Amino acid sequence: MVNEQLVRQQRLEKFVQHLEEARKLQDDILKYGLAAADLYFGDIDGDWLEKWRENEQGQQKAFDSLTAFLSSGDSVAVKLRKLLKDKSLLEIAAELEKCLNLPEENNERLFEVKNLFTTNAIGKESNRDVSDENNEIDLVDLAQSLLEKLADILEKHD
Repeated sequence: MVNEQLVRQQRLEKFVQHLEEARKLQDDILKYGLAAADLYFGDIDGDWLEKWRENEQGQQKAFDSLTAFLSSGDSVAVKLRKLLKDKSLLEIAAELEKCLNLPEENNERLFEVKNLFTTNAIGKESNRDVSDENNEIDLVDLAQSLLEKLADILEKHD
């Protein structure tokens, strides 16, 4: 419970930080017009568009590898499909991709993946007994195994 509150507080702080950055950008655009782009993009005349396309292609390959893993016979993938049986592979992959974009510090990814399991497999407003430690331990173990597998898969695409 304390970890969830800490994670929520960190997310709120990040959101506030991004909101402040967006306000500053808006103020700079109003103040400087199109010249504000020079403040935010140091290499505006460079090859950023080509790099962006390459990055998108790399992300698509990583997503394809993720969906291939989810449809494989790997024991972790099988457990995950069984647990999230109401979700399609693409939906699961998209949710996992969001989790992987979180910072690794403070086990944020681990808890977000575990929350993905509990909210999608058990239900958002579940009346289950939270003291069921065996179930919680199993979900954390599955989340850890999954993150290790995904790290190996995504490492090949970086």
